[in-house]
Amino acid sequence: MEQNLKLIAIIPPQEVYDEVRSLQEYIAHQWGPKHALRTPPHITIIPPIALNSAQTGWLFGMAYAMAGTLTPFQLELNGFDFFKPRVVYIRPIVSEPLQELHEIWQSALLSKMPHILDTYPQRPYHPHLTLAHKDVTRPQFDQMMLYFKNKPFHMHFTVDRFCILTHRDHGWEMEREYYFQN
Repeated sequence: MEQNLKLIAIIPPQEVYDEVRSLQEYIAHQWGPKHALRTPPHITIIPPIALNSAQTGWLFGMAYAMAGTLTPFQLELNGFDFFKPRVVYIRPIVSEPLQELHEIWQSALLSKMPHILDTYPQRPYHPHLTLAHKDVTRPQFDQMMLYFKNKPFHMHFTVDRFCILTHRDHGWEMEREYYFQN
Protein backbone atom coordinates (compact mmCIF):
# COMPACT_ATOMS: atom_id res chain seq x y z
CA MET A 1 0.00 0.00 0.00
CA GLU A 2 1.43 3.36 -1.04
CA GLN A 3 2.35 5.75 1.76
CA ASN A 4 2.35 9.53 1.46
CA LEU A 5 4.20 11.87 3.77
CA LYS A 6 2.05 14.63 5.28
CA LEU A 7 3.00 17.50 7.56
CA ILE A 8 0.56 19.70 9.50
CA ALA A 9 1.78 23.26 9.82
CA ILE A 10 1.07 26.97 10.06
CA ILE A 11 2.24 28.86 6.99
CA PRO A 12 2.57 32.54 7.88
CA PRO A 13 0.87 35.32 5.90
CA GLN A 14 2.67 36.73 2.85
CA GLU A 15 4.56 39.56 4.60
CA VAL A 16 6.07 37.18 7.19
CA TYR A 17 6.52 34.42 4.59
CA ASP A 18 8.51 36.80 2.35
CA GLU A 19 10.72 37.98 5.21
CA VAL A 20 11.52 34.40 6.27
CA ARG A 21 12.13 33.31 2.67
CA SER A 22 14.48 36.23 2.19
CA LEU A 23 16.48 35.16 5.27
CA GLN A 24 16.64 31.58 3.96
CA GLU A 25 17.88 32.89 0.59
CA TYR A 26 20.45 35.09 2.35
CA ILE A 27 21.76 32.03 4.22
CA ALA A 28 21.93 30.04 0.97
CA HIS A 29 23.82 32.86 -0.77
CA GLN A 30 26.11 33.73 2.15
CA TRP A 31 26.97 30.27 3.52
CA GLY A 32 25.57 27.69 1.06
CA PRO A 33 22.82 25.71 2.86
CA LYS A 34 19.79 25.51 0.57
CA HIS A 35 17.72 22.63 1.95
CA ALA A 36 15.30 24.90 3.86
CA LEU A 37 14.28 26.40 0.52
CA ARG A 38 12.62 23.08 -0.41
CA THR A 39 9.79 23.73 2.07
CA PRO A 40 7.50 26.75 2.42
CA PRO A 41 8.34 28.72 5.57
CA HIS A 42 6.19 27.19 8.29
CA ILE A 43 5.76 26.30 11.95
CA THR A 44 5.22 22.57 12.37
CA ILE A 45 2.19 21.46 14.34
CA ILE A 46 2.68 17.74 13.62
CA PRO A 47 5.93 16.46 12.05
CA PRO A 48 5.93 14.32 8.89
CA ILE A 49 3.76 11.21 9.09
CA ALA A 50 3.41 8.43 6.52
CA LEU A 51 -0.22 7.73 5.63
CA ASN A 52 -2.01 5.44 3.22
CA SER A 53 -4.92 6.76 1.14
CA ALA A 54 -7.60 5.81 3.71
CA GLN A 55 -5.65 7.51 6.51
CA THR A 56 -5.11 10.56 4.29
CA GLY A 57 -8.87 10.79 3.71
CA TRP A 58 -9.45 10.61 7.47
CA LEU A 59 -6.78 13.32 8.00
CA PHE A 60 -8.49 15.70 5.56
CA GLY A 61 -11.87 15.11 7.20
CA MET A 62 -10.42 15.63 10.68
CA ALA A 63 -8.70 18.84 9.54
CA TYR A 64 -11.95 20.22 8.17
CA ALA A 65 -13.88 19.34 11.34
CA MET A 66 -11.16 20.68 13.63
CA ALA A 67 -10.76 23.98 11.77
CA GLY A 68 -14.47 24.59 12.28
CA THR A 69 -13.99 24.63 16.05
CA LEU A 70 -10.90 26.86 16.26
CA THR A 71 -10.61 30.56 16.93
CA PRO A 72 -7.90 32.74 15.34
CA PHE A 73 -5.07 33.77 17.64
CA GLN A 74 -2.02 36.00 17.62
CA LEU A 75 1.44 34.55 17.16
CA GLU A 76 4.57 36.49 17.97
CA LEU A 77 7.97 35.75 16.47
CA ASN A 78 10.79 37.00 18.66
CA GLY A 79 14.45 36.49 17.85
CA PHE A 80 16.67 33.77 16.45
CA ASP A 81 17.69 30.55 18.11
CA PHE A 82 19.53 27.32 17.38
CA PHE A 83 19.42 23.56 17.75
CA LYS A 84 23.04 22.46 17.80
CA PRO A 85 24.76 21.31 15.68
CA ARG A 86 22.94 22.56 12.55
CA VAL A 87 19.51 24.20 12.87
CA VAL A 88 19.02 27.97 12.73
CA TYR A 89 15.47 29.18 13.33
CA ILE A 90 13.17 32.04 14.26
CA ARG A 91 11.64 31.58 17.68
CA PRO A 92 7.87 31.92 18.09
CA ILE A 93 6.51 32.70 21.53
CA VAL A 94 4.68 29.54 22.60
CA SER A 95 1.23 30.81 23.48
CA GLU A 96 -1.55 28.74 24.99
CA PRO A 97 -3.52 28.60 21.69
CA LEU A 98 -0.45 27.38 19.77
CA GLN A 99 0.27 24.71 22.39
CA GLU A 100 -3.39 23.67 22.37
CA LEU A 101 -3.43 23.39 18.57
CA HIS A 102 -0.51 20.98 18.76
CA GLU A 103 -2.12 18.97 21.57
CA ILE A 104 -5.50 18.74 19.83
CA TRP A 105 -3.85 17.41 16.69
CA GLN A 106 -1.63 15.01 18.60
CA SER A 107 -4.59 13.64 20.53
CA ALA A 108 -6.73 13.22 17.41
CA LEU A 109 -3.97 11.39 15.56
CA LEU A 110 -3.11 9.10 18.44
CA SER A 111 -6.76 8.20 19.05
CA LYS A 112 -7.14 7.06 15.42
CA MET A 113 -3.60 5.78 14.74
CA PRO A 114 -1.90 5.01 18.09
CA HIS A 115 1.58 4.38 16.63
CA ILE A 116 1.67 7.13 14.00
CA LEU A 117 4.04 9.31 16.04
CA ASP A 118 6.26 6.47 17.34
CA THR A 119 9.22 7.66 15.24
CA TYR A 120 9.32 10.88 17.26
CA PRO A 121 10.69 10.78 20.79
CA GLN A 122 8.40 12.02 23.54
CA ARG A 123 9.53 15.56 24.19
CA PRO A 124 7.91 18.92 24.73
CA TYR A 125 6.53 20.77 21.72
CA HIS A 126 9.19 23.18 20.49
CA PRO A 127 7.77 25.19 17.57
CA HIS A 128 10.17 27.01 15.30
CA LEU A 129 10.43 28.60 11.87
CA THR A 130 13.47 26.98 10.24
CA LEU A 131 15.99 29.09 8.36
CA ALA A 132 18.65 26.39 7.80
CA HIS A 133 18.96 22.76 8.83
CA LYS A 134 19.91 19.47 7.11
CA ASP A 135 22.74 20.64 4.85
CA VAL A 136 24.52 22.85 7.42
CA THR A 137 28.13 21.97 8.26
CA ARG A 138 29.58 22.71 11.68
CA PRO A 139 31.70 25.65 10.42
CA GLN A 140 28.65 27.12 8.62
CA PHE A 141 26.55 26.68 11.76
CA ASP A 142 29.16 28.44 13.89
CA GLN A 143 29.29 31.37 11.43
CA MET A 144 25.51 31.64 11.24
CA MET A 145 25.22 31.46 15.02
CA LEU A 146 27.65 34.36 15.37
CA TYR A 147 25.74 36.34 12.76
CA PHE A 148 22.21 35.73 14.12
CA LYS A 149 22.64 35.33 17.89
CA ASN A 150 22.28 39.02 18.79
CA LYS A 151 20.33 40.13 15.74
CA PRO A 152 16.82 41.35 16.53
CA PHE A 153 13.78 39.88 14.84
CA HIS A 154 10.22 40.67 15.76
CA MET A 155 7.03 40.09 13.80
CA HIS A 156 3.53 38.99 14.70
CA PHE A 157 0.53 37.76 12.81
CA THR A 158 -2.92 36.27 13.23
CA VAL A 159 -3.10 32.51 12.88
CA ASP A 160 -6.44 31.85 11.22
CA ARG A 161 -5.66 28.57 9.43
CA PHE A 162 -3.41 25.56 9.32
CA CYS A 163 -2.21 23.61 6.32
CA ILE A 164 -1.43 20.09 5.29
CA LEU A 165 1.76 19.84 3.28
CA THR A 166 2.69 16.84 1.17
CA HIS A 167 6.12 15.62 0.21
CA ARG A 168 7.02 15.56 -3.47
CA ASP A 169 10.33 14.73 -5.16
CA HIS A 170 11.46 18.36 -5.07
CA GLY A 171 10.42 18.98 -1.47
CA TRP A 172 7.30 19.91 0.48
CA GLU A 173 4.34 21.82 -0.90
CA MET A 174 1.03 22.95 0.52
CA GLU A 175 -1.71 20.51 -0.38
CA ARG A 176 -4.68 21.94 1.52
CA GLU A 177 -5.39 24.80 3.86
CA TYR A 178 -8.11 24.95 6.49
CA TYR A 179 -9.43 28.27 7.77
CA PHE A 180 -10.69 28.59 11.31
CA GLN A 181 -14.43 29.18 11.41
CA ASN A 182 -14.88 30.91 14.77
